[in-house]
Amino acid sequence: MRGAPGPRARLVTTATAVALFRGGMDLCPDLLVRLDAVLRSLGGALDDDLREVAGAGRALCDARLDGDVAAFDDAKMRLWRELARYWAGRALGMPATN
Repeated sequence: MRGAPGPRARLVTTATAVALFRGGMDLCPDLLVRLDAVLRSLGGALDDDLREVAGAGRALCDARLDGDVAAFDDAKMRLWRELARYWAGRALGMPATN
């Protein structure tokens, strides 16, 4: 039986789900609440490879709380870019074949 996912896995999974949603603040409120909870549970304890992802996620949650659509859109694009960098790094670090 597998244990509960760790904090890094929760951050990456939730942030990726949020970034994959198209649209504005109203389309994924449950995921944004979850992302906020994950970020709060992490505090400041993040490795370098996820620090920018967490920062973008924090900016996204803050913009939603402030009701700032422009800031939300900017933060969501930042989250998308940081996740793309994270996943590209993971993909390039894996062998191409078995």
